[in-house]
Amino acid sequence: MDIHKEKTDIQKDDIWYATNIEIIDYMDAAKRLRFSADYEKVYNPNACSVWLQLNSDKCVEIEGGTLVDLNTLL
Repeated sequence: MDIHKEKTDIQKDDIWYATNIEIIDYMDAAKRLRFSADYEKVYNPNACSVWLQLNSDKCVEIEGGTLVDLNTLL
């Protein structure tokens, strides 16, 4: 029992620990992203940042209130 408790008490920095409402709020923010017709630019109208995965190998942060040219991030 003590070994199990030690393993569950450890929090890792690369895991996002969130409540259900935080996850719902983040998913709503992701749905509000606006992409250009050619998907080369993205606008984040939210106050919070949203993370995107580009070309299945690179994750980038789209900060709130910014318009980003995705070609510059590849």
